[in-house]
Amino acid sequence: VRVRVHGAPLGGRALFVANHVSWLDIMVIAAVCPTHFLAKAEVGAWPLFGWLSRRAGTAFIRRGASGGAQAAAGELVWRLQRRDGRVLVFPEGTSTDGRSVRRFYPRLFQAAELARCPVQALAVRYPLADGTGTHPAVPFVGDDELLAHLWRLLGEQRIEAEVSCLAPLPAGIGRDALARRSHAQIAAVLAGDDPQPRRAIG
Repeated sequence: VRVRVHGAPLGGRALFVANHVSWLDIMVIAAVCPTHFLAKAEVGAWPLFGWLSRRAGTAFIRRGASGGAQAAAGELVWRLQRRDGRVLVFPEGTSTDGRSVRRFYPRLFQAAELARCPVQALAVRYPLADGTGTHPAVPFVGDDELLAHLWRLLGEQRIEAEVSCLAPLPAGIGRDALARRSHAQIAAVLAGDDPQPRRAIG
């Protein structure tokens, strides 16, 4: 996987948010922006990737469980208030085919408001060789199974990944505004509007 980076991630405390295409997102983003992740509990049980996620300090939440949302919010605030508080979440709540971005759930952005730290959106793309569209082997959606998907990726000679680090948003403007504005930033990149310089890191 060759990763190209547009812009630069924030240093210091920050809540990072990104669109979600595949489990590969975690490895790609970690190469660009060292941070902890918030992931669904099922990921912790995955072969190899669960172990890697735990080693990276990922916090796991049980979606739909009683008190799960409140526990996730508390975990986020606690991590963001630390001196090295850097956490990434996928506010769509699910993965997509990479062609567009779903609505962002504002509840997760409340943590940045409470911790008084900025939000930075990261737009993730896996373009085809001509720079357009999405590589068909990458999206991990619907009823895809991890090992079958991994085997499919291993059959590819090369995959291009692009991460755009977008303009930071300040805390204090409200969780709805943070969700709306970061969503618009990522949607613009997926639509082909990304003027930032790029650099290759892998």
